[in-house]
Amino acid sequence: MTSLSQDLDSMLSRHGSVLEDPSRREMIRLVLENREGLVSACGALATWTPRESTGRSPKDTVAVRRAASEATIDWDSPNNLSIEESTFDMIWSDALEILSRRPVIVTNRVVGADPRYAMPVRTVGDHAITQLFADNMFRPVPERIRESVFADRPFTLVVVPGHKLDPARYEGRLRRVPHTGRASDMVIALDFDRRLGVIVGSAYCGSCKKLIFTAMNYYLPGEGILPLHCSANEGQGGDCALLLGLSGTGKTTLSADPRRALLGDDEHGWSDHGVANFENGCYAKLINLDPEKEPEIHHACFHEADWQEHGAIIENCMMYPDGRFDVDDDRLTPNSRGSYPLSYLANIKESSTSGHPRTILFLTADANGVLPPVARLTEEQAMLWFLMGYTSKLAGTETGVTEPRTTFSRFFGEPFMPRNPDVYARMLG
Repeated sequence: MTSLSQDLDSMLSRHGSVLEDPSRREMIRLVLENREGLVSACGALATWTPRESTGRSPKDTVAVRRAASEATIDWDSPNNLSIEESTFDMIWSDALEILSRRPVIVTNRVVGADPRYAMPVRTVGDHAITQLFADNMFRPVPERIRESVFADRPFTLVVVPGHKLDPARYEGRLRRVPHTGRASDMVIALDFDRRLGVIVGSAYCGSCKKLIFTAMNYYLPGEGILPLHCSANEGQGGDCALLLGLSGTGKTTLSADPRRALLGDDEHGWSDHGVANFENGCYAKLINLDPEKEPEIHHACFHEADWQEHGAIIENCMMYPDGRFDVDDDRLTPNSRGSYPLSYLANIKESSTSGHPRTILFLTADANGVLPPVARLTEEQAMLWFLMGYTSKLAGTETGVTEPRTTFSRFFGEPFMPRNPDVYARMLG
């Protein structure tokens, strides 16, 4: 029996239209040619997803559960939803069948700015907007990739955002959708052991990003590296600061400090050598974005440039017929997003790496006002609050969340931290 990776390679070898690592210009051109987006007045690409894809879909995010590795994953967590290996194989097969009939684009990137643990990621899909997003968010392959602990353990992601699964085929295998009474036609699936991911039916760009980072958050502790859902920046004296928080709680905004160089705005690894960003770009919330209060983010998304060079992706934001955006209009979703490379920001640290942090901030987004605005924690308190993760889910970041909702999201990123909680807590300690 062939492996799923071999099935993919076989499909690609027989395929009549495969574009491998196209240039940025080529991907932008294909977005327009395939009618996946429009050129805005400033030159950025505007794109809109179906209503069910305006945020992550946690209930459709699943992972293969098998005896050999089940002890390493916290299956008691409501965020770790399991499927059988045979179900993953069916999804993979259906995705490849769709791709066999469509022009395919393949990009090869890495996740992780420290070449000692940069993870190669191959993204295979039929949408140019997905691959441009991967180009924005994932990093170029470094010259020192052979030094990486993951050099011979790449991850493969197959993305088919514009097609749906057949609910009848997955009856009893995927969740039942309450309002239809049928199996879900959307899935974001991980197989940690075989280092594979597949997305069908979710057009939200963040689904790709978070699947890859969930995989990274699983693999890194096995290498003695703590993954953190945080932004990071560095002062002129080399002092590194981390800002932990759920999506929408201020990581991107607060880390974009004109007095401090930005490492990254969402995902980092903390090793014996210090802190390193996972990403090549930012995926910022745009609702009510104020150009005076957040000039760096505003400029990165909406600066004027030739459309063939711009490449920022403005997702689910109101755009008028003249190509101007209205970031205050949330009729489609309060979770409008902008994806752009870090290089679009003026004050960044190009290496995206730093030493050990001197300051760690927990952004609780306390919707109930039960905590003081600022509290300085002892080591024991920091451990407690890191594990407890008292915070709020903010509007739009997940399907169905329309107003702040109190939650306990351990490590301020529980949906993306699949291992048993004691692993991450002990590593922070």
